[in-house]
Amino acid sequence: MSTPNKILCVEPTTNPQESLRAELEKRGYIISTLSNERSALERIEAESIQVIIINALGMVQRGKEICRTLRWRGVDQPILLLLPEGNKSSPDMQADMVLVKPFTIRKVVNRIKKLVAEPRIHLLQVGDIQLNRRIRLVRHGDGPLQKLTPKQAKLLETLMLHPGEVLTRRFLMKQVWQTDYLGDTRTLDVHIRWVREKIEPHPSDPIYVITKRGVGYLFAVLEDEPLNDDRDR
Repeated sequence: MSTPNKILCVEPTTNPQESLRAELEKRGYIISTLSNERSALERIEAESIQVIIINALGMVQRGKEICRTLRWRGVDQPILLLLPEGNKSSPDMQADMVLVKPFTIRKVVNRIKKLVAEPRIHLLQVGDIQLNRRIRLVRHGDGPLQKLTPKQAKLLETLMLHPGEVLTRRFLMKQVWQTDYLGDTRTLDVHIRWVREKIEPHPSDPIYVITKRGVGYLFAVLEDEPLNDDRDR
């Protein structure tokens, strides 16, 4: 017998949508309803939650704030954000899916099913560095989450997908900027510096993103043998 999916519904309102809860419970979901991000974080830490619904139908801005706060606090579970009519979805909301009224309960259920079935291939970890490719957040060990721009995230992802391998400037420019032009790679160097500032304990003396002079860059696996000290400081 399969384990019922647990859903956390965060509703920052004094009038929670009991009809939504009732319909989801009819379909076999286990629902917990809370009103703020602090309680939600405690519940997420204590239980295995499959999907988070943020019901912002009554308090739009508050709902969006809760969604962003959960992401910045490292919550990785898929989030479904419900918005009232007249609103639009935008990437800064940090939700995996957004539904804008009018919508049916069936549509909500279909979105939940899709989120539950989605593989968590967006998480990438090499050593102490963990990158969430979906929401572009990176963390070094137990340190704070750092937000990356799209190019920074793509550059770090490319390096992390080839740990211990020297990647040429041409390869990185092609992967991140979709160009073969090597007349000026200062853009690459600047982005490398920005990435180091997000993940390195001491960006001026990097231990993860290593420069290989005349060739390109390498993402170091610290468990490996020490690298030759030919890196640029």
